[in-house]
Amino acid sequence: MALNTRTGLLIHEAETKNILWANPAACRMFGWTLDELKPLKAHHMSAQERKYRREVGVAWLQAAVENGTSRKQWKYRAKDGTEFLTDAIATLVQSVDGPVVMVEFRDIGEEIELQEELHRVSESLQRIMTHTAAGVVVLTEDNLIDDISPLAASLFGRTAEELMGRPLDEFCTSEPPLRAPAVVETLTTANGSASVQLEVTDDARTTWLAGEIETVAHDGIRTRVLTVRDVTERVEWQQRSDYQQANLQYLSRYHAMGDMAMILAHQLGQPLAASTNYLSGLKARLGRDDFDPRSLTYGIDQIEAQLHRAADIVASVKKYVRRIESTAALMDLNASTAEALYFVRLRAAEKGVRVFADLPERNLYIRGESVMVGQVIINACMNALDEIAQPTTLVKELALTTGEADGFAFVTVQDQGRGIGETSVPGLIDGAFTTKVDGSGIGLLISQHIVERHGGTIEFLPNDPQGTIVKISIPLADAAVGVSATAGSRTGG
Repeated sequence: MALNTRTGLLIHEAETKNILWANPAACRMFGWTLDELKPLKAHHMSAQERKYRREVGVAWLQAAVENGTSRKQWKYRAKDGTEFLTDAIATLVQSVDGPVVMVEFRDIGEEIELQEELHRVSESLQRIMTHTAAGVVVLTEDNLIDDISPLAASLFGRTAEELMGRPLDEFCTSEPPLRAPAVVETLTTANGSASVQLEVTDDARTTWLAGEIETVAHDGIRTRVLTVRDVTERVEWQQRSDYQQANLQYLSRYHAMGDMAMILAHQLGQPLAASTNYLSGLKARLGRDDFDPRSLTYGIDQIEAQLHRAADIVASVKKYVRRIESTAALMDLNASTAEALYFVRLRAAEKGVRVFADLPERNLYIRGESVMVGQVIINACMNALDEIAQPTTLVKELALTTGEADGFAFVTVQDQGRGIGETSVPGLIDGAFTTKVDGSGIGLLISQHIVERHGGTIEFLPNDPQGTIVKISIPLADAAVGVSATAGSRTGG
């Protein structure tokens, strides 16, 4: 029986572990004759990996001597260098010539390959099953529905029978499209997968599905497996958020336009009124007998000066409003602050407040919407001016500073008004805090949203010896841009 079996047999002397005999199956596996096998040691006929070293093999055989039997997966090496993994059992046998160790071994290489293939298939199925509340759609390479799970069919609002054999894009819109070159190229690569978003629309509602599609090859057949999950709630939330952001921009631009209209109404009134007075004076002088032509020249010069002043005001407002629809881009915080200062100083002059600005002579590049950032600065300054104008505020000064620290560019607006109590700080932004009779806090709320959209923060800090510091911080842009001076040093106004 030992001569005809397909299992290899080796007989080792129990004490020395020398090979005494091998059956024909063992000789075929090793490619050696019995006489060639006998003088070989473990390292001659085993794989070179550390776990198959001679001392490990000897210890395995010795375990059989001591315990009666010992089992191990052992990788042998044939005469031609081919290695083969075996399931080997060493058993102590008492023969007439003394104890020997009989090793029975069989090649399990094909079994291991089959196990690995099954493991790969199992892992692939596991990836599909681990998707929480996921439906599964099996597609052909032409994106026809070959099979579909009941859950997936329900997500498409139909039965499996209605969907089978039909093109997937007949029931939904995919982004990116499944036939897009990038998706097709990804699915042709090994282990390639692509993420898609599907929009399923019927008469009642729209369902949004997040999908992951990958190509599975088995026995020469390539199929596409699409797993889908319902993400309608998340997409609708994002759409609401986008709408709120758009509405926020509208509100901010609306307030900016309101500020500009107010400035026009206030500031144009002065030069126009002065021009009217000069014209009235000239008309009165023209009717007098002692009319002096030099007074006519003087009056015309004054009217011209007032009209130039009005033109300058209109030009500044026009320049600002022209950029209301600007989009996010690389911008200099110093430049935006300098533009905002023009309007701040106009309001400050009305209230008898001096403005001090300290802008470093270097660019502070950030990425954002310059008009929106400028509106935040103006809003903070206008609030400070209202506080400084209070009768209880003795120091009628506003200080504006820019700088950078810890990767952020910042603007600070300082006053020496009444300041804010500790209990007022948490409610400042959300509109719960206001000292104005008709105040609503909405300016601060919009400012906060604008700054947060730029990745920044607004802080309200106590000023020394009294008052408030508003600090607006926005991340510096990571860009190599040439430096040019954009602002002057500290000046009074």
